[in-house]
Amino acid sequence: MRLTNYIIARRNITRRPLRNFCLISAEIILAAFLFAGTVLIISLSNGAQSMSDRLGADIMLVPSGYDPHIDNILLSGKPSAFYLPDNALDLVNSLDPEIKSKLEKFSPQVFMATLRASCCAYPVQIMGIDYNSDFIIKPWLNKTLNRELNDGEIILGFHSSGEIGESITFFGENLRIAGKLERTGMGFDSSVFMNRNTIIKLANAADKIKSQKLAANNNLVSVIMIKLKPGQDSAEISRKINKALNNSGIYALFSKKFVNHISSSLVLISGIIKYFLVILWLMAIIIIALLFSLTISERKKEFGILRAIGASRKKLSAMILYEASLIGLYGTITGIIIGGIIIFAASPFISDLLHLPFLLPSLGKILFIAAMSGIITILTDLIITGLFAIKAGRADIHENLR
Repeated sequence: MRLTNYIIARRNITRRPLRNFCLISAEIILAAFLFAGTVLIISLSNGAQSMSDRLGADIMLVPSGYDPHIDNILLSGKPSAFYLPDNALDLVNSLDPEIKSKLEKFSPQVFMATLRASCCAYPVQIMGIDYNSDFIIKPWLNKTLNRELNDGEIILGFHSSGEIGESITFFGENLRIAGKLERTGMGFDSSVFMNRNTIIKLANAADKIKSQKLAANNNLVSVIMIKLKPGQDSAEISRKINKALNNSGIYALFSKKFVNHISSSLVLISGIIKYFLVILWLMAIIIIALLFSLTISERKKEFGILRAIGASRKKLSAMILYEASLIGLYGTITGIIIGGIIIFAASPFISDLLHLPFLLPSLGKILFIAAMSGIITILTDLIITGLFAIKAGRADIHENLR
């Protein structure tokens, strides 16, 4: 058998398992965290962008003490039920003409938390929209359905199980699944959508089960989304609405405030991850350099013998680089696989932990990130090893044999 550089490198790696295990472990850690960290940053950014696109309103009218409710609905998808006063729509219609002249459109939405449903192993969030006035969710739903959602029909979020055409039951009412949405990375993924007539019917059915008077007058509203005319200041108009609706149990929240809060959290988390990756990369460089330094020092006699029996400096350097390439390849592939398992297994919990929307990139982008992470890891390894390979190749034969 001809002893090629590859065969020699592979045998050298298996001949010193403990030393090379440490080197491969350093490569695994670097590749895993570089890949997982990059995917995490991009997923958080995608989620925030998705949230911004889906929010769509300039101002949201929510019940006073809105903070936990909005977080639950838009981010975690945790089932929640909260409602504006029964006269909320009347109050908006009776706003001062000077304020109303700056509003382009507004639309109510209703949120209900269900009991355990046949589509899911846990309670789900129901969202009811007014098809006559909605300008946020209806266009998104129509991409799936290509028509209006009829009474008694629902559209499932990405994470809800069920097939189009099947029926599921909420509060004793049978509803037909008309479609299923693409993934958003937000609470929408765990929600069920229907029109306002259907959700009012469910509210009346829930009243009988829960012995409450939730929808006695059919004016059930959780939030009112407002779109302003072009060029209007949402912060200023929200202040005027709050002044006009003072002590009514309604709070006007301009959506940029909420989006900016999420963006600030995203910048902070992304910054921490980036700094962590840089520190990890520097630590990996130091560890790999130290391990290779010890390895080269330990093998001086071996290199001297190889030079004495005729191995050229180029051949010696190539052998060392082949070893480093194989170690880097083994560590990189294993690290990326481990990083991928971590990301895919942990993604359902990351959004809950960070309280941020989370949306994984497409498969093509994930593969590209994996490839770039691998290239960076292997290049880091080869650059460090190359310096030691050159040093080993230039070393004096007699000095190495001492």
